[in-house]
Amino acid sequence: MGITEVTVEVTNPRDQTHWQRLDLIADTGAIFSVIPKSTLDQLGITPYAEETFQLADGSEIRRPLGDVFIRIDGKARTVPTIFGELTDTPLLGVTALEILGYAIDPRTRKLEPTKMVLL
Repeated sequence: MGITEVTVEVTNPRDQTHWQRLDLIADTGAIFSVIPKSTLDQLGITPYAEETFQLADGSEIRRPLGDVFIRIDGKARTVPTIFGELTDTPLLGVTALEILGYAIDPRTRKLEPTKMVLL
């Protein structure tokens, strides 16, 4: 299985004057995105909750959550995001992908737009 890296821009939903460009690994197995806490702090984003997450090895960690405005190819939405520590891999999770209307094509490992379906 290959890795899909996606270039995104992030900003504070309450103050969109400063954007930061990041390369994140798209991870369809991760519910939330993980963005470095240092980046979120620079943008003035504050957490609204703290959650416990289980790691692949079965151990648990606690991390703050906050809302981040993420833009990919001109399309932007607010998404819940984990404040990542230095040891955490920056990720673009499936929640952000779905909110923005993207999926990873398993054959090409590229980001592809999806139809936004309303049932």
